Amino acid sequence: MSESLRVIGNSQEQWARALGRDKRWTAYVAELGDNLFRKGLSSETQADFADGDGSELRNSPRRPAKMRALVSSSALAVNFFDAWRVVDKTALQRALDLQTGIAGFQFEFKTRDYPVRPYSPNLDILVRLLDGRAVGIESKFTEPYSSDDGHGVISAKYFAEATGLWRTARLPAAQQLADRLEPEWIHLDVPQLLKHLLGLACDPERPGTLLYVWYDTGRADASVHRQEIERFAAAVANEPVAFRHITYQSLFAALAARDEPLSGWHEYMCTRYFNPRAG
Repeated sequence: MSESLRVIGNSQEQWARALGRDKRWTAYVAELGDNLFRKGLSSETQADFADGDGSELRNSPRRPAKMRALVSSSALAVNFFDAWRVVDKTALQRALDLQTGIAGFQFEFKTRDYPVRPYSPNLDILVRLLDGRAVGIESKFTEPYSSDDGHGVISAKYFAEATGLWRTARLPAAQQLADRLEPEWIHLDVPQLLKHLLGLACDPERPGTLLYVWYDTGRADASVHRQEIERFAAAVANEPVAFRHITYQSLFAALAARDEPLSGWHEYMCTRYFNPRAG
């Protein structure tokens, strides 16, 4: 087990020590509401996940719904962002370093006109801005630390066209990364990011930014992850779809306690995810 996985697992176990657990799967809470700040999802967020392709809310014979996992990335994203759906978002706008106000969110966003069938990769969140622009968010919790063997390859169907899908979408640097993809990326899921860049570039809504929001444990493997993010960012720096990155820790630190969207949110997030003594 990687150091960051150990740190995150220990902190979540410490936070959940008084909660009921699934009888078969002790790393999962017994009820979805036990894993969420609001004890449930807003109606809009519920609808977003119901339309998604994942199994975040659906139990299966093999395991409980993914969002019931203590280390669920979707639970982290929901706990951080869902409370902001129904309140003034000015503080969140500033924390995200957005130049205009936030009109709303959509979880599990699927881009349209994706050039590879049958599925379009789901973005964790699409942030729609008041000026009509949009920002796609890819959220990470434990995923970068779950394997020391790197991430998967890109399917051959992405290279069926001689001109190159990314090049056709005016993403030449992304095309170069895809063409020479090697097992050099240990923690950063570059194939997934390339697919998201492709989806955003082809979507009629033209979301202009992909924002990578990740959880930094401060351990050695997290430092390697940061270096890979910065290397990827430099490689695609001049693409028409901008790539930005920020840690959840920095994002939370930019939100003072007085900025909390709902009463108790700041304390909940601090205790569960940002307790410096955890781990």
